[in-house]
Amino acid sequence: MTRALRTGPAAVSAAAILALTGCGAGPTTGGGGAPEHLRVAYGWYPTCFDYAQSNPFALFGRQVLDTLLSENPTTGELEPYLAESWQTLEDGRAYEFTIRDGVTFSNGEELTAQVVADNFETLWDLAGQGVSSTAGAYLSGYEGARALDARTVRVEFTEPNAGFLQANTEGQFGIIAPESLARTPEQRCAGGTVGSGPFVLEEAVQDERVEYVRREGYAWAPDGFGGGGEAALERVTIRIVPEESVRAAGVLAGEYDLAYSITDAGLAQAQGREDVEAVLAPDRSVVNTLVVNTGDPVLADPAVRRAIQRGIDRAELVETFYGEGVEPATDVVSRGHRFYTDRTELLRHDAEAARSLLDEAGWEVGADGIRAREGQRLEVSLTFVGSDIGTVSSGWEYLRTQLAEIGVAVRLHQVSQAEQADLRTSTDWQLAVYQGASRGDADGIAAFYSTEFTAWQGQAPRPGVDGLLAEQAATVDEAERHRLVDEAVTEIIGQGYGIPLFDSSQVLLARTDVRGLTFPVNAWEPLLYRVGKG
Repeated sequence: MTRALRTGPAAVSAAAILALTGCGAGPTTGGGGAPEHLRVAYGWYPTCFDYAQSNPFALFGRQVLDTLLSENPTTGELEPYLAESWQTLEDGRAYEFTIRDGVTFSNGEELTAQVVADNFETLWDLAGQGVSSTAGAYLSGYEGARALDARTVRVEFTEPNAGFLQANTEGQFGIIAPESLARTPEQRCAGGTVGSGPFVLEEAVQDERVEYVRREGYAWAPDGFGGGGEAALERVTIRIVPEESVRAAGVLAGEYDLAYSITDAGLAQAQGREDVEAVLAPDRSVVNTLVVNTGDPVLADPAVRRAIQRGIDRAELVETFYGEGVEPATDVVSRGHRFYTDRTELLRHDAEAARSLLDEAGWEVGADGIRAREGQRLEVSLTFVGSDIGTVSSGWEYLRTQLAEIGVAVRLHQVSQAEQADLRTSTDWQLAVYQGASRGDADGIAAFYSTEFTAWQGQAPRPGVDGLLAEQAATVDEAERHRLVDEAVTEIIGQGYGIPLFDSSQVLLARTDVRGLTFPVNAWEPLLYRVGKG
């Protein structure tokens, strides 16, 4: 989705497929570069070039990888990719894939069922070593994989794993060549992996640039990606440009075709220009949320949690403190998620309802406006990382003011990322800010809200929700799975087990001659295969 440039904050929605089309000629201070060469400005050099080990740097890993299945960017349906067909067996305890014939890796090695089986075995081994936790979570209950013949692979689980098929659309499950499987995790991080994808990693210069070239002979992209043969682009250069202002200026000057991680400050630089566009890249994930420690004595009271849920004006928070690409949460997941349901009514701001909940629970307003019950002041600590709202805490200051209006005192506690990670494993926290993680499956909801799986320790068991989320993970019937998730999320929001705040998209700045940019899974995993210029 593209947007006319502007500098004021707004709530916007994002589409699953973003086609960039020109909006007319305009002033320019530089050339557009060769039509077969895409130049991307990105803020960080990857710490690891192996996607299975390094989710945050999906932009780099995905360009060389193909997956067994694809998720259609428009419909969300699963489609053939490296697997031309598949079967779900034994109620989700086993899956069989028929591997596409004629696929090779960029080093010439052939894709076979045995190679695919070895990929799963290696992923499970990496998970056991603690270097591939995401893939390990996707393989919950994994028992083993084996080739039944040259083109058929069978994967088995001790218990049904309903999310396994969707996991095979994500880059962590990108199939790599035997040459890469034989490398150590450290070697894979340093040198990358050999895949069957449309591009090949040619060169990486520390903290400067990463170069990809078109894979000659590529011919197996899925229909949802445009199908057909080789990539339109001959070369992709990703320049490491830490400063946002420099990234934006480079696009305006024609030095770059595309820049990642642009805020309103960067968009302001482009105000009035018709040769560039703001692009919103969706992220199908659990939204930005306040995590609630239900094991805490104060927050164990459902009236307090529900009052906080109702006491936050999400629309005003977003309008006041956020810019392009951010909108109020209307569910626990973003709007592009397969399991999204519009729950606006459950999350609607209602200060009077919040006050009534606290009144009925015996929390009485004191002289300073803050409530108390049986000598206990209604005060909670909110922990956040400074970068969660830009680099300032003004958004959380505003939230504190809002909750004070219903009689809840909030103490703000700013920490580093490392301190936040330590906090998650303790019980010494009350409310904390969580920035959503991407997975377009209901198991992503379970990984955050089930007390059996969440990384946020100390929460009291919630048998109803935990049971429903466990049941959906073992239910391969899609309609029944949606019903179970809907029931679980209704209780999650209704009981204030989490406080969804806002849904955000990645904002990019692009020249208007860039076309065909697609985000099939999340904002950090663009598909450059179908990108063209002109």
